[in-house]
Formats: sequence, structure tokens, C-alpha cells
Amino acid sequence: MNKIGMITIMLLAIIINAESQSRWVKQYNEGLSAPGHYMSTSYDCGYLLTGRVLPAYKYTWLIKTDVNGEILWEKFIGDYYNTVSVDCFTQNEIGDIYLGGGITQEGQYDPLIIKLNACGEKEWCRQLLTTSENDFYMDIVSTPDGGCAALIFGAFYPQYNFRTGILRFSSDGDILWQQYYQSPDQGVDNEEISNLLLSPDSGFLMTGWCYYPDPDNPSLLWLHPYYIKTDSLGNWEWETIVHKETADMGGMAWETIVNPSKECYYSCIDHYYTSDTLYTKLPALVKIDLSGNVVDVYDLVHEDYDWGGLQSAVFINDTLLAGGATWFYNNDPPISRAVIFDTLGNIKDSLVLLNTGWLSKTAITYDGKLLFYNTIEENGDFDTYLFKLTQDLEQDTFYTTPFVYDSLCPYQIASDTIVPDDCGIIVGIEEDGRTVGRYDGKTGGLEVWPNPCREMLNVECLMLNEGRDYSICIYDIFGRKVQEIKVPDKQDEVQIKVEGFPPGIYLAVLREGLSILTSTKFIIAR
Repeated sequence: MNKIGMITIMLLAIIINAESQSRWVKQYNEGLSAPGHYMSTSYDCGYLLTGRVLPAYKYTWLIKTDVNGEILWEKFIGDYYNTVSVDCFTQNEIGDIYLGGGITQEGQYDPLIIKLNACGEKEWCRQLLTTSENDFYMDIVSTPDGGCAALIFGAFYPQYNFRTGILRFSSDGDILWQQYYQSPDQGVDNEEISNLLLSPDSGFLMTGWCYYPDPDNPSLLWLHPYYIKTDSLGNWEWETIVHKETADMGGMAWETIVNPSKECYYSCIDHYYTSDTLYTKLPALVKIDLSGNVVDVYDLVHEDYDWGGLQSAVFINDTLLAGGATWFYNNDPPISRAVIFDTLGNIKDSLVLLNTGWLSKTAITYDGKLLFYNTIEENGDFDTYLFKLTQDLEQDTFYTTPFVYDSLCPYQIASDTIVPDDCGIIVGIEEDGRTVGRYDGKTGGLEVWPNPCREMLNVECLMLNEGRDYSICIYDIFGRKVQEIKVPDKQDEVQIKVEGFPPGIYLAVLREGLSILTSTKFIIAR
């Protein structure tokens, strides 16, 4: 080989080695104000990322990357007319993706769930009608049968005092059950639940916070980490309120995980210390046994920091965890850190990631590397970053071996927009107060008779406007649309033949285009 050939090979080797050692950090949706929201690893060793697009949060984005964080495909979820947010997602081992969040229509924000198949195509979506003006799915988990369970917040509040619930879906979008929760403890007030975990016994653990009376002055309410545990059918088992017996300690719980031996829970919290002269919150870890008993609370830092928190963590092994935390003095700028700590809260290592008050979502790769997903804001614009580090919190190298992605899809997945149209309607445990009976406003209500009916259902649409595109949609109890009838202009009554429908509870929905105006339930009897 001549000298020129040798020099060329040496230069290529140097370039390849330099690139493989470069800093592993990726930025997404550059040029857009697009804060990141949620992140997880995928079944094929790639990563799934979500976020929103500003202004107005009209669209949510879902990105699939390869193992090096390079984008394979991207989906935007939404349409021009309605604001759609995806606040959570989960992917199961057969590639199905469940997206949970909410949709705004006619000023009303309702929970929405969308299922994508392994090729990123919408299979079904379900919209829940509730009496609360602003409610949505806060978290979602895959279940062993291929379906999912979604944590809802705000449902039926304040009319029925239920702020939290779980809806359990089959893989086909059938709602298997829905349960809503109100603490038997009269002291629990203004609770907020944001995290859902499939427990070792196939039940569910909900994580959040509540206000609870000061034991020495019941007129004062303090924040406390709050947990609700149910069985596999969503039936209440126990609740835990951390430090409820004290006035000077409390906090907000964000995420709970199970230790590798499945013997207890560890929960990430902002640990509050309060008094007449002190208000401090620190990153901390709560250990809870499987029966709901608090074993201990471990602060990660013990100096006199004013402000801090821990929102996400993963187990590296039986005794070590990695998480996204922060701590700083109140007059200093906020700092987001990657942290390694043990199960007693002792920090082994930490690394500053970004100068931001946002805390990183954390995940662990197939080969034990650590992912930290975070957002930084500057002058009202948001940039989203993904870091990959070793367990020593050093910058990791890029993978050079080939991987096969989206192996469960027989063809290449296209980047496009998913429109949440033609969604099945679900009615909650109480009939929606916005949609029942005769309306006295400008928007028409529905009246149906006979109810129960056997062969023919009469539907009267009250106070409609002329020249508008109205239709009546009939849904079964599982949210499947079984019939749609156009309402003729200048006519406010239609007849629907139902003699071939199976007996049961149905929902009649009045729509104007894509907007839901009102609905009412009826029964078909035989």
C-alpha cells in the first residue's frame, strides 16, 4: 500500500474515532418553541419522545429515534380547529402506543386517549364526557392483556366531588371498567394525582399530593405526599398521607417506582420544611412497603438550600438509582442535574445538565446507559434536549453497530399528522350535567322518547340554528359509533330505527361538524 493510501486510512480512523467520542446530546424541533414533556425507551432499543408546539399548544408531537437519538419518524397530533395535548404515553412489547391527554372543543376540555399500532397509525380514539370543565388523562400504563389503564384528573368535580379516577381499556378500545376515588378521610382536601403505576400484584398505585389539616390548628392546611392503592379491578385498598401527623414537614410526590426485587415502593418527592421563619423544599425519596406503610423519608441534600426537588428516577441495580433533581439557593438561578444516589438517599455522583427549573425525565437503556430528557426556556422560547450518559455520568459515545428499528411494522413509517377525529364517546359514572334535558340557552339540547325503546327512537334537537351542519351520532356503552344521521335543515326532530340493535345503554350525541354540542343516554329493551 502506498503512502497516500496509508495516510487516507489514518485520517479516516481519526475522524471516526473523534465522532464516536463526541458529546451525546440531541436537540429536537429546532426552530420551533416546542417544550418536551415525556420520554421512554422503545421495544427496539430506540426512544420515544413527546412534547407540544407553542403558541397555544395546538399540536402535540411524537418522535421516534434510533439508539443514537436520530429521528426515524415524527407524528404531529391535532387539527386546526381543536387543541390536542398528549400528557402521557406508554408502549407495550408488541409495539402498540397509547397516548393520553385531552382535547378542547367549544371551550370544553375533555380527556382523550388514542391508540397507535406498531406502524404509528391510529387504530382508535376515545373521548370522555364529564361535568368538569378542565380534566384530562395524567398518566397511562400498559396492562398484561395488551390494553391500558389511564389515570384521569378532574373528572366530575365539583358536582360529584370525584377528582381522580382510572379507566381501564381493552386493546380494542372497549372500556372494561371505570372507577373514581374520594378519600374516606375527611381531612384530605384538594388532592392532585399525576402518576400511575402497575403494582407487583397487578393492581394500581396512584401518586400525587393533597392538603391536610395542621394537627395543632385544623384551620391551616399543609401539602403532603399522597398515595392511593387499588386492586386489579380498580377497587380501593388503601391510602397513605406522608407526614400527616406533622405541621412542619410535607411535600409533593411526582413519580413512584418498584424496587427490582418487587418488595417495596420508592417515590420521588419535593420534601417541604415549613415554619414561621423557614420555607424550604429539598429533593427526597420516600420508601413505602407494599401495604402502604411509610418506612422512611430520605433527603438527598442536607445543607441549607432553599429550593429543590426530585421528579423522576430509575433503578440502576438493587441499591443504586439515577434521577433528575435540583437544589439551589433561592437567589441563584435554577440548575437541573443528573444524580446517582442509593436507596438511603446518599448522593454518589451528580452532573449539571442545564440551567433550568425544569427537571429531567429519566430512563435506562437496554445496556444500562442513562437518558435524561429536559427543556430549557429563554425569552419565551423552549428548546428540548436528550442526554445519554454512562453510569459514571460521563458523556457516552455513539453506537456504531447496526440496529433494526420498527421491526413490528412491515413497511417504513411515514412522518405525518394524526387527526383525532371519529372518536368514540364515553360517558362517565354520572350522566353528564351539560348534556341532559332541555336547555334554556342558545345551544340546543336533546330529548328522546320512548325511553326505554324497542323499535323506533324519536330524537328532538332543541333550538337549532338554520343553515348549520348538524348530525345525530349513536354510540354504544363501549364508545363505538353504531349509526350517524344527518339532521335536515329547518327540522328539529328525527326518527331512528333501533330494532336491530342489541339491548343495552346507548348515547345519542348532537354534533355540529367535529364539535360535540350535547348528548343524552337512552336504553334499548327487548
